[in-house]
Amino acid sequence: MTGYRIEGGYTLMELMVVTSILGVLMSLAVPAFRDTVESAQTNSEIKVMLTALNLARSEAIRRGTDVVMCASPEGSGDCSGGTWSQGWMIFADANGDATGSTGSVDSGDTVIREFSALDSTLTFSANMMAYNSLGFGTIGGTQTFLLCPVSGNGLNARSIVIAPSGRGHREEDGLVCP
Repeated sequence: MTGYRIEGGYTLMELMVVTSILGVLMSLAVPAFRDTVESAQTNSEIKVMLTALNLARSEAIRRGTDVVMCASPEGSGDCSGGTWSQGWMIFADANGDATGSTGSVDSGDTVIREFSALDSTLTFSANMMAYNSLGFGTIGGTQTFLLCPVSGNGLNARSIVIAPSGRGHREEDGLVCP
């Protein structure tokens, strides 16, 4: 038994094969992971929007007055007529004169909450959403918020449909991003 030593380890060829297999697996996994992250992000953002709508509706009922949710860039303190992706705000409209454009928040109105900008594109079928003291939507008809990821992938898009009763529900299937 003299003269030989058995060494443990891997050959260069074995390491190259394992490395190439890992490379192929990673090239398959990374796009799927990106899609999963994007889906989770739009899910999170649409939950924030649905929570905001529920807050506006419950505040209208609690306060016994109209409560409005409108597009508003962060910190502007007023409806801007800008895009919903820049942020939005909820306020109690004491005199019922809100239009969703600049000047909607006037003396006597109380800002309830302002929300930050989103990483996705948010569109809405109206420039504001308002609830009356009974919690019903005052705009009339069914309204829809559509949230599309930056990539425009419709499979990761989310939507909130608001019935005339004021209640909103999420939809995820069959959505098309503009």
